[in-house]
Amino acid sequence: MPNQVLKLKHDRENRVAEHKSMLDRAEDERRDLTGNERRRADEIEREVEEIDKEIDAVEAGLEKDRAAAWARVHAEEGRLTLGGPAADRSYFGMFPNLERSTDGFETFNDFLKPIQQGLFHPNLRAGATEGVPAEGGFFVPTEFAAQMLDASLEAEIVRPRARIGPMKFATKKIAGFDTSDHTSSIGGFTARWLQEAGSATEDTPKTRQIELIATKLAVFTKASNELIEDGTNFEDRLSEMMVLGAGWGLDLAFLSGTGAGQPLGVLKDPALIVVAKESGQGANTILYENLTKMFARLHPASVKNAVWVANSTTIPQLLTLSLAVGTGGSAVPVMSEGPDGQFRILTRPILFTEKVPALGSEGDILLADFTQYVVGLRADVLLQKSIHVGFQSDESAYRVILRADGQGLWSKAMTPKNGDTLSWVVTLAVRA
Repeated sequence: MPNQVLKLKHDRENRVAEHKSMLDRAEDERRDLTGNERRRADEIEREVEEIDKEIDAVEAGLEKDRAAAWARVHAEEGRLTLGGPAADRSYFGMFPNLERSTDGFETFNDFLKPIQQGLFHPNLRAGATEGVPAEGGFFVPTEFAAQMLDASLEAEIVRPRARIGPMKFATKKIAGFDTSDHTSSIGGFTARWLQEAGSATEDTPKTRQIELIATKLAVFTKASNELIEDGTNFEDRLSEMMVLGAGWGLDLAFLSGTGAGQPLGVLKDPALIVVAKESGQGANTILYENLTKMFARLHPASVKNAVWVANSTTIPQLLTLSLAVGTGGSAVPVMSEGPDGQFRILTRPILFTEKVPALGSEGDILLADFTQYVVGLRADVLLQKSIHVGFQSDESAYRVILRADGQGLWSKAMTPKNGDTLSWVVTLAVRA
């Protein structure tokens, strides 16, 4: 069905382009439409109306299927949800009730043109006060905002795997239970065996509240005025830069943000467990014992969702790690490639990125279950333009503003009934 929607939209674009071409040709020749042209124009308008109805019907069916699938997941898992299906991290998956709209612009480039030229356009929605783009900017139509945010999902590490909390307001509060101590109870609830007619003891649950605060992330890029005026591939270039900047900035903050005016990253999480290096371990090394001890500190419920995340500088160390086999046997690599082309360590996938510290630093390799990290995102995306920043170089600057937050769901590492503390996120200490 998604392919059907794409085909319908493609057909619609072709008809709109034909209609526009007909009108432009008549305008260039300074004449009215001929009888045949007028009949064709009317026919195109009817066809576009029919296509729009068909698109609405197909998208309604998709939405119904998505809601039904989410209802099944919710019924099966029976756990606290954060405003939408955990499996759908796309823009419209997060905001299913948001109207899909281009605000009357046929393409993203058509939306950019009046902003580029600093002209008034009735379809532009001012982000703050009415006026020129530099004084508040304009809201990006939802269809184009979705294209930007969804295109960056695949390259990110945290957001595609995290829980999603769409934010309708500047703050979002999430209530839950504090289950960090299992020594005598779980979340304040204690299971007790009772004799016949025995009285139960009332428990006082341990509750906690997480608050997400939508903070501002700006994606900044510049383009030469010649490029803007010529319009050659400008939409593609600007879209690529904004997607790259948005995805990279969000992912970096979700991994290592300080929590001060930005998300609290995984590597700063209060539940983070830092496994000590081995006695006598050399600088800038990773040992098999490091990895097994990290795995042992991962909460058992997190194993099925956990992934390793490592800086690319760790690759030589990981590729040369192996387990010796008895006489006559071959060494078994610790990091191996699966049939899907994905490298794995101790059965869990490993992802390489520049966004965590380099080899030898704390956090150069971590094991995390990102379903225990919640991302809050506002639906509004704002685009601003300034001609002043690049005045000397004859460039214009563009800034896209998103509002988001993120943090882990645990207040601290969990103390089990027996054994060492456990967590959803584990890393390795400094080896300098």
